[in-house]
Amino acid sequence: MVLLIDGFNLMYKFPDLEEKMLRGELNEARAGLLDRLKKFQKIKKSQIRVVFDGKKNPSHNVRTEKVGTIDVYYSLDYSADFLIKEFIKKDPNPKMSTVVTSDKDILFYVNRFKAKTMTSEKFADFVTRTIEEQYIEKLPEKEDNPDVSDEEISFWERLFTRKKS
Repeated sequence: MVLLIDGFNLMYKFPDLEEKMLRGELNEARAGLLDRLKKFQKIKKSQIRVVFDGKKNPSHNVRTEKVGTIDVYYSLDYSADFLIKEFIKKDPNPKMSTVVTSDKDILFYVNRFKAKTMTSEKFADFVTRTIEEQYIEKLPEKEDNPDVSDEEISFWERLFTRKKS
């Protein structure tokens, strides 16, 4: 499965990243989103493309970069919407792609190519649940009734009944 993500649209669906955006911490918010997507990608093994509006930073005209195995695109003089539409239009098999955005114009456009869609709100919830479930699965379980030998009980009794000198 290929995920084609409207980066800024998704970023605002995570409250902590939205807060960073509102404080003007664009680079931190973008890095936070990409970090979250890397964790998600390790679990779900999806190919991910993220498209951001504008430039990576004002002084660089970086068009693409790799963050781990995620392909990141910057629209530069175009809009992210335009690039997402172009990716779908030029995709030899758009039915195998899922576009993540809540932009109605993009959703309408990609539906014409039979690409799958998911709103940014639903995808943000899906990413959060997926990462949380993976974390819970990795936590070691405590035994309800562990087997403790007489020797171990004796050791702990001696340790806790020693008199302080």
